[in-house]
Amino acid sequence: MDMIIDYLINARGQKPPVAEKIAEPFMKHSDIRAELERWIEKREYPQTDAILVEGHTAESISKLAPFMDGVGVYNFLITLRERPENGKRIISEGFKRK
Repeated sequence: MDMIIDYLINARGQKPPVAEKIAEPFMKHSDIRAELERWIEKREYPQTDAILVEGHTAESISKLAPFMDGVGVYNFLITLRERPENGKRIISEGFKRK
């Protein structure tokens, strides 16, 4: 978990309390957290044995939403897992940004 918080602070310039809040959802999803930590180390998405949620991998989400970094992509996988209908709606709407 420290690796994610360190990334958020050092690479994205988040304040520590904000970084902790962003990292919090990864506590409940150890598989997604582990794959994100590998992304932080290598800055690439796995080509084999990738986590699949509602038919999507981190790499497929990154192609649909190229403006997201790894944290955003993996956070979206959590959205797909916890609230699949909401996640599918966001995908179908093309990841509208405000």
